[in-house]
Amino acid sequence: MKKLLIILMFAMVLTACSQDSTSGGSYSMVVVINGIEYNGTNGNLIDYEIDEEIGRVSKKVEPHIFPENNQSNFYEEDSVIYSVKNETDFIIVENTKGEQSLLQKPSGSN
Repeated sequence: MKKLLIILMFAMVLTACSQDSTSGGSYSMVVVINGIEYNGTNGNLIDYEIDEEIGRVSKKVEPHIFPENNQSNFYEEDSVIYSVKNETDFIIVENTKGEQSLLQKPSGSN
């Protein structure tokens, strides 16, 4: 009985140690425009109005890489970035399929 308990404990330790801790993970949707970072938000797009085009995504980087100016870790190259009427903390990004998303500056950023 003691040997069985030791074998079971050993098997549990091996199983716990063999789990892949680097797999998967979620990354925040990020766009950097004019040196300012914007992240995906749960805000309702219907509450905001597009003002004017302020840029385009010049490069899509890997999800785990933080984007530089005019880059995104989510949106494809040539996605259009718009300012939002009467708002400085939000942008709207339209992807290459015409789908729009609202993004917001992180709290505490300029």
